[in-house]
Amino acid sequence: MHITAKPTSFQCNLKCDYCFYLSKENTFKHKGWMTDETLETFVERYIGAAGQEVYFTWQGGEPTMAGLDFFEKAIQYQNRYKGNKIIHNALQTNGILLDDAWCIFLRENGFLVGISIDGPKELHDKYRVTRSGKGSFDKVMAGIEQLKKHQVEFNTLTVINRINAKHPLEVYQFLKSIGSKHIQFIELLETTEPNSDFLNQKKNFELIEFSVPAVDYGHFMAEVFKQWVHHDVGTIFIRQFESFVSRFMGNGHTSCVFQKSCRNNFVIESNGDIYECDHFVYPEYKIGNIYHDKLSSLESHKLSAQKGVLSESCRKCAYKPICYGGCPKHRIDQDSDGMKSYFCEGYKILFSQMVPYMNAMVELEKNSIPLTSIMSIADDIERGMRG
Repeated sequence: MHITAKPTSFQCNLKCDYCFYLSKENTFKHKGWMTDETLETFVERYIGAAGQEVYFTWQGGEPTMAGLDFFEKAIQYQNRYKGNKIIHNALQTNGILLDDAWCIFLRENGFLVGISIDGPKELHDKYRVTRSGKGSFDKVMAGIEQLKKHQVEFNTLTVINRINAKHPLEVYQFLKSIGSKHIQFIELLETTEPNSDFLNQKKNFELIEFSVPAVDYGHFMAEVFKQWVHHDVGTIFIRQFESFVSRFMGNGHTSCVFQKSCRNNFVIESNGDIYECDHFVYPEYKIGNIYHDKLSSLESHKLSAQKGVLSESCRKCAYKPICYGGCPKHRIDQDSDGMKSYFCEGYKILFSQMVPYMNAMVELEKNSIPLTSIMSIADDIERGMRG
């Protein structure tokens, strides 16, 4: 079980065009931030229900808007209730509020910081804008410089949209140039009508213009993979690729997108309500409240059951064992007997590029050869793929 906490709910100091969470303002009855009482209750009960290592992830909206005092109290409560358990904290932020005081706190308390940044200035500022409509790149970079100044470990999260998808190597090289060694790419798909019931075959979903075309996403990831597997294995860690390495080595996916079922990756809202998934914070996916329900009794029943319903083309696809239909949120395309992922064709582009290298890594592992050796034979594999 893992719970992502949203202490400020949908509230943010940016107004990114593609943010799917800002619209919660129109649906939530609760409008406030997480109270001290809710914070303490969450910390105590989450630690009690978790294993020996407890992973707290703080997200938003923009979680730093809750204030440094809020997170200082979170640490106090963690220390109060942890017993002999090991506590980890991760903060996903746009970075623009980070200053000396924040960074000293983050370093002293061992926070892993995730910075949201979509590439160099001209690409980042296309959709990640302030409430007045101005680009946020300069402010984000100032936050990154603060992290570097105080030697706070950070990684990056990049949303692949209609614009930056056309510039895979430019985005990848930029992220490396700012010091990101752990990179996460998220494929952007938003529709005018939320996909809260992804088994409804009668819906015709209309894409919002910033969504990335599936084929463009596939080419983006394939180009980045080619660069990574030739030059950066072992030094740059890209979440999707690391997940597939884990899967091919027999350890299962580390990314929920391609797992066989939706594991218990819950979200707790600022009022204590708990939902099955960050992308399904809708009434029908609410499974409890931190005040009234035992965490050990909560499961992602609905999402897990529904994710297992694959269309005919998915069931027959050669990539099914490594894909399992992708994220339920993306199942908006009509198939002969169900819905399939909008990104299906894009995934196939990536998989066709990636699988030969993954198979080679498996052979390296069997022969006790370091996986980084894949870089020395990458050219040979590529020539073999070209015939």
